[in-house]
Amino acid sequence: MRHATLALTAAALLVLAGCSAGGETEAEVDPDTSATDTAPEPAPVDPLDPACLVGDWVVTEDQMQSFYDALMGEIEGITFVATGFAGLSFTDTDYRWTPEFTLTLEIVGAEGKGVTTGTLGGTWTATEGVITTSVGDNNLSAEVTVNGATQDGSALLGSIINSDPINDTPFDCSNPDAPVLQFETATGRTPVVLARAG
Repeated sequence: MRHATLALTAAALLVLAGCSAGGETEAEVDPDTSATDTAPEPAPVDPLDPACLVGDWVVTEDQMQSFYDALMGEIEGITFVATGFAGLSFTDTDYRWTPEFTLTLEIVGAEGKGVTTGTLGGTWTATEGVITTSVGDNNLSAEVTVNGATQDGSALLGSIINSDPINDTPFDCSNPDAPVLQFETATGRTPVVLARAG
């Protein structure tokens, strides 16, 4: 994501209600019986287990904006507005990144806009909480407009636009239903929470 910024600047719980009727049962008055009816403790979650990433996910618009808000905190005099989303899917061995978003920026009175679509995919592994990828195909495209002039930015923009945004990215699966990826910014990293697709 960092390189896209540089280029554009120059991308139930189910609640169970007690419905018992009548008088006390043997289980209610026998403490030994009650003790044996307790549910087993759930198995602890391993936050570094990459198996939780397998599935179809979305980087929602608010999470996309959260990333660019972090960039704005690091770069003075620039404003980013992100609209749209990015899909991210994992199998046991392969992954696919499918962005469909527009990034609008303003810097020193100049306005720019980048529209990104297409797909990028390949293989992935994870070790000690860090994703490593190998790109197999890159069909991303970016149309860039700066001060009213539009051009193909596919060969110009980097990282989230035209490279691999999840390579060397730390992850946290403490919540398997909402894994967190630490996306790279200009000077560090910022958390991006994945949402289940569909």
